Amino acid sequence: MSDAFTTRVLHITTGSAETVHDLTADCTAFLREAAAGRDGLLNVFAPHATMGVAVLETGAGSDDDLLAALHTLLPADDR
Repeated sequence: MSDAFTTRVLHITTGSAETVHDLTADCTAFLREAAAGRDGLLNVFAPHATMGVAVLETGAGSDDDLLAALHTLLPADDR
C-alpha cells in the first residue's frame, strides 16, 4: 500500500441557524474512490471554531436531540 495521503475538501454552506449536515454520502463517495477497497483511516476535520463533527445514528429525531443537547451544554448567552 502506498504511504501517500489523499485529501478532499468539502465546502458546506449551512446559513445562520444551527443545523446538522449528514456527511455519510460524501465520505462514502470519497472512500470508494480513494481507498479502492483497501483498509485505511478516514479523518474528518472541521477548521472553524463554531463547527464540530459528531458521529451518531441519524433519524427519528436524533438531529434535534443533538442540537438540544448542545444548547444545554453551550448556551448562547454573555458568559
